[in-house]
Amino acid sequence: MLNRLQQRDEAMMPYGKTLGFQVESIAAGEAVVSLSCSTRLHNVFGYTHGGAIFSIADTAVGLAHLASIGQDQTATTVECSISYMRPVRSGTLRATARTVKQGRTLSFYECDIADESGRLMARVSATMMTLDEDHSRGRSELYGADTVKAGEEALALDVE
Repeated sequence: MLNRLQQRDEAMMPYGKTLGFQVESIAAGEAVVSLSCSTRLHNVFGYTHGGAIFSIADTAVGLAHLASIGQDQTATTVECSISYMRPVRSGTLRATARTVKQGRTLSFYECDIADESGRLMARVSATMMTLDEDHSRGRSELYGADTVKAGEEALALDVE
């Protein structure tokens, strides 16, 4: 279902469209999100704002986790921290998230954010919580997609 949503919308969410990021890949426990660092994302010093960098990492971790849990489960971030290594002015950043330890309820992820040359610009560590069907009420619908119940694995896409 995540892959179908990705085919429809490369940012997969309104916030992603606002910042201009692109979801490049999603697999169980792994995801890659990229961001072109235009001047509209600069801070007062002329560098890409740390919040924009954090956003692609948080999204990559969240998608990696969502791809590794059951269809009747959702997830939420419990904790997330970032260490910035270098400032970024321009170019494309790529956030690559991966599972370090998958648990039944809590899972731990790391995400490296690299520039076009592969230089490490920042690193994120995050703890994600898996919510079962009872605890995920109200969180079970993906943006722009409705899941079909009754055992069907289908995705109804909105037509604009």
